[in-house]
Amino acid sequence: MESKLQYKENSYWNKRFASEAHFEWLADWKKFQRLILPRLSKSDRILHIGCGNSRLSHELFEAGFTDVTNVDFSEILIENGKQRYPEMKWVCNDMRTLHSIPSGSMDVVVEKASIESLLVAERSQWDPSDQAISDVDAILRSVQRVLKHDGIFISISFTQPHFRIPAIIRNPGWSCTVETFGDYFHYYCYVMKMGESPDLNELGKYSSILQNNNYVTSSVTLPEDSEDWLQGIDFEEF
Repeated sequence: MESKLQYKENSYWNKRFASEAHFEWLADWKKFQRLILPRLSKSDRILHIGCGNSRLSHELFEAGFTDVTNVDFSEILIENGKQRYPEMKWVCNDMRTLHSIPSGSMDVVVEKASIESLLVAERSQWDPSDQAISDVDAILRSVQRVLKHDGIFISISFTQPHFRIPAIIRNPGWSCTVETFGDYFHYYCYVMKMGESPDLNELGKYSSILQNNNYVTSSVTLPEDSEDWLQGIDFEEF
């Protein structure tokens, strides 16, 4: 049985993507499209970070959003994408820097469970490591940099609001709303809009739960090693 700690490693994903054509983390497009489509315009420049071999980018493209750029740190995944789906753009980058993406160039940035993939070493949602905090901060800063002044960031996540919201609102310059979806487990759709202020009266109920300064990032208590660790989380324990 493989260790989930490998999910942080580039070599693991290169090997996996060399043979795996598709894997969908969390939920498929049909489960949350109603939360996203009303916020998009067909002319939007969309950046999918940590794209992996999800079909999210393809679903967006097929829905008429044809200016899609996919970012992943796996060279194998990006090269496969360029060959198989040349109608979209493919860039090999770390989402903590997005160094190849020009500042202020994107209308929309979207991610689905890619932030969680960097947090697999975290054993408790109550005590995130300095590295976890640094990684999440770096991702959020990079996303803010590449977005236009009125752009939006959409994050599809299983991380509960009282762990994700403090990190979001600690980075000023955007608002945040959160909606839930899912039939059995609750997943979360976070939407941040640049150039707006967060409603602290609404969001403060999440951040006030976490008084210690360490509680500013998203982390989760993970089950024992399993390929399906995302699907296997018992949300009732939170």
